[in-house]
Amino acid sequence: MTILGIKDLPVPVEKRTQYVTMAGEVGIPGVYQLKPGETLDQLIQRAGGFTQNAYPYGTSFVRESTRVLQQENLDRAIRRMETDINSQAAAAIQNLRDGTRGEEALQTQIGAQKALLSKIRTLRASGRIALELDPRSMKLPHITLEDGDQITIPTSPSFVGIFGAVSAETSFLHRQNFTVADYLDRAGLTRDADLDFVAIVRADGSLDGVSTAERSFFSLNQSTLDKRLNPGDSIFVPEKFDKRSGYLKFMDVAKDLTTVFYQFGLGAAALKTIRN
Repeated sequence: MTILGIKDLPVPVEKRTQYVTMAGEVGIPGVYQLKPGETLDQLIQRAGGFTQNAYPYGTSFVRESTRVLQQENLDRAIRRMETDINSQAAAAIQNLRDGTRGEEALQTQIGAQKALLSKIRTLRASGRIALELDPRSMKLPHITLEDGDQITIPTSPSFVGIFGAVSAETSFLHRQNFTVADYLDRAGLTRDADLDFVAIVRADGSLDGVSTAERSFFSLNQSTLDKRLNPGDSIFVPEKFDKRSGYLKFMDVAKDLTTVFYQFGLGAAALKTIRN
């Protein structure tokens, strides 16, 4: 006699036993068995609602099925980047005109590109879905939950982070009327800071101004420097060039980073990994 499990013989979703994890600033954190068709906002209410210290805007919503898809696409993007680097290197070597000295410089540049690619390979998709919330609202979107979802409601932060090509990589006390430019003034820019490619990593997991893959990864113009930040947001300031990569522009090395960071749930931590 053959005994079939759920994986062998799929059953309707409403008849499966499914669990999600609710952590952080809710009345009753824990592992919950899902009700058929239960949504995120409904589960929050079942968990006792938000505590007085909750910061819904910074909610982390992680889904396993999303993580798997993100990782597959990330791996595909990395393979494309590797192919591009190898093709560009082969073409550059073939076109060398200034002898051994030029070849040594080129090999240094290629080595730096490959080192950066190796760092990108260490990145792992998080499965986080950017909820694109209104920072002034306590409401979460009406999303139907899946088995294995992990929801974490953080406490309300008091700081804004800033890192990259600044004199002081640190966190500053959030001030209601401060703009990106105000925080940059206090952090101090280095000589190599590139204001054309500053990024705002929002506390809800999104990147400011990025809504589609067709748009620029770092949507910078003067209006970006005038934007205000929410508690828990971070500012990333890239360098005009990376001395460790043969004066090759950061974005020239990895043109697929729009997809890598925005669609694959990678935020400030991933940017720090690549920069360091």
